Amino acid sequence: MKRFFAKDNFLFSGFDAHQRHKSLFVAGMIALLFLASSFTFVNALYAFADALGSLVSGSMDVMVYDLLRSVPLFLSCFMSIWGLLLFHAYFRNADEARRTRSLYKNSITILCFGGVNVLYILIGLAAGKFVSLIEGSPSPIYPLDAFLYSLLYIALGIFGLVYAKKLESKLPYVVPSRGPIVTKARFGYCFFVSIWMIIGFFCFWGFLLGLFIIDFEHGHLAYGIALLLVYLTNFCFLVVWEFYYNELKEEARKRVLLPLSIIALCVSVPVIAYYFIALGLNLDGPANIGFGVSPIAFAANLNIAGFILVAAPLIVAVTAFVKALVLRKKSKAE
Repeated sequence: MKRFFAKDNFLFSGFDAHQRHKSLFVAGMIALLFLASSFTFVNALYAFADALGSLVSGSMDVMVYDLLRSVPLFLSCFMSIWGLLLFHAYFRNADEARRTRSLYKNSITILCFGGVNVLYILIGLAAGKFVSLIEGSPSPIYPLDAFLYSLLYIALGIFGLVYAKKLESKLPYVVPSRGPIVTKARFGYCFFVSIWMIIGFFCFWGFLLGLFIIDFEHGHLAYGIALLLVYLTNFCFLVVWEFYYNELKEEARKRVLLPLSIIALCVSVPVIAYYFIALGLNLDGPANIGFGVSPIAFAANLNIAGFILVAAPLIVAVTAFVKALVLRKKSKAE
């Protein structure tokens, strides 16, 4: 256990006080933006599910109205995820010129979408699309919360531009606060991270919501527990990867990846096996329990998205295990 958490394994072990504070700031912002992204993402999915329900029932005009009314929520979700990915990748690039370009580009993007959201809400109020600035659905103060949220992101975009212009050249960037992203695998890495973060959003709020809305009676106890375990396993894997593995030095990553992947396999296999046992005992579980927690994932008869959520921990564990074996084979060849 000591080799997993030895101080010398972590990037911050060689940092001075300023760099350690910066690393903690980055980790804190990632956690905060993950919470914001999860909340807006799940709410956006619920709004989209309502619109799909109107379409299925043949109410095209209601669907269009629901979608137009939910645009501020969709834009808030986009801004949250964009900000999260920005913090995730920006501090993992030691190339100062590339980081400056990235900061300019992303700050302008956030600024533009925040401005569009504010204008959309104001125009909607003027045109009568919104009855008032506080309608009470899908949140108690919607769309005021989306309006204020957009103003916050506009301020963040302005700060990013000012920082890029005035401070970037004056503050030396000695070492990345996180392990750098390999350029050759950048697209695949970013795609994988994006999908996994979306699954993380699902599972984080799915677990929290499930604790309060799942009916553990009427024969649903086993399936309800199984679904919560799947959500919790996905979320925990993401936390370990984001806040432990990403903070390790390259040599330490190679050492701990194999034992970590074995632990992940030992956790994911029993959880998934228990899920399918519980599903076999309650075939109506996805429709009665899963749909209430994640309507998009369990809306269709085949529940394909639901099965992706269930299989995700095993996919991550197997991928990590294969990668660990490949790295070990390369190190022996060298």
